[in-house]
Amino acid sequence: MKKSIFLIGMMALVLSSCYQSVLDPLSGIFPSPNVVNEFTSAAATSVKGDKGRMIDIDLNGNTSVHLALVGNKYYLTENTYTEAQAMAAKNGNFIIGQTKVNGVGVKSGRVEVARVAVDTETNSYSLDDVYTIKYVLFCEDGTPYKGSWSGKLAFYPDPVLGDIIIENVLADAASPTEAGMVKHLMNLTDGDGNPAGCFEIFVDPGAATITGTYVCKEYAETLGEGGIIANGYNFPDWGIAGGSYYMKDGARVDVNAGQTVVIAPLSDKSYIFSIDGTEFVAAGTELGEGIVFTGAGADAASETQAGKMKHLVTVSEDDATVAMFELFTEPAADINGTYTCKEYAENLGESLIFANGYNFPDWGIAGGSYYMKDGVRVDIGAGELLTVAKAGAKLYVFSGSTGYSFLVKF
Repeated sequence: MKKSIFLIGMMALVLSSCYQSVLDPLSGIFPSPNVVNEFTSAAATSVKGDKGRMIDIDLNGNTSVHLALVGNKYYLTENTYTEAQAMAAKNGNFIIGQTKVNGVGVKSGRVEVARVAVDTETNSYSLDDVYTIKYVLFCEDGTPYKGSWSGKLAFYPDPVLGDIIIENVLADAASPTEAGMVKHLMNLTDGDGNPAGCFEIFVDPGAATITGTYVCKEYAETLGEGGIIANGYNFPDWGIAGGSYYMKDGARVDVNAGQTVVIAPLSDKSYIFSIDGTEFVAAGTELGEGIVFTGAGADAASETQAGKMKHLVTVSEDDATVAMFELFTEPAADINGTYTCKEYAENLGESLIFANGYNFPDWGIAGGSYYMKDGVRVDIGAGELLTVAKAGAKLYVFSGSTGYSFLVKF
């Protein structure tokens, strides 16, 4: 009997030890961990990729921790993230090597994320949600770290224009029609992978691009015309739906005969769709570094003594100025065009030029054309080019020869 009690006690001790190992992999034979709980700042970014999202979290203090997490939302979701190589990474992984402590790559470990949502009913994301991140990480040099952080992380939704969020053109399937045209069937999804729209557009066989102005017509596929788009139809009682439509506020909106759809280029395989004043973005590839989406643009126009029109364009995001451009055009001209940056631009009496930027903080003098990058003002120098492309009724793309780009809605 005593022997049985002794065996039971030993088994309990072993089970307890195993359970403790599961809870805390730093117990037992591992060296004492470096415990890091104090951080002075936290920052987050979310970038969409082909198979999900790369979410980078930086926790900075005396020790810096960079977490390269893989998710499926534009914000960080509750999960236990375990290690994976970059090629094998999926939702619920962190990328070894890219996850670092004090610049040293992490080879294994675990990251636990919890979120207390302000919206308790729908559990939807808010900037006021409070995150708790607990981590156990083993670096490539063998050093173990463990710790936790709690606080708010600012994640922002994907590009929003006209109340519609669209991230990807999942398919642009081109096929010839019996009437001799080329049909492009474009299926669109929102940020969560749900259907966001479909467009059946018809172009001439030799068309090099799908951009242009399309008129919606019934029986479009049979007409043998380029520059037209099929109307949408939906008969839920019969289970029949098709043609061109888009989703708005959770409801299907069919494109009807006679309506006009404008498709303007934004970047490689990325477009701006305009339908009856509603404008939204359909991105077939990553839009590229530097493109900023903003819902605020202001144009203060005034005539110069040299007889030209000066457009002082302010680009804002979240009520903060992210760019300023001083453009000079003919008095009645639209701001559309390619501009050359010149010094003393206002006195030159030339069109399609813009003023260079200048900043003398010791004198308290600053002005001209500039943009913000990583929180730092970048003045635009003489000789640089700026292209202002009209993409909608009140929508313009500002792109510079040095790589910056802004999508501005006035």
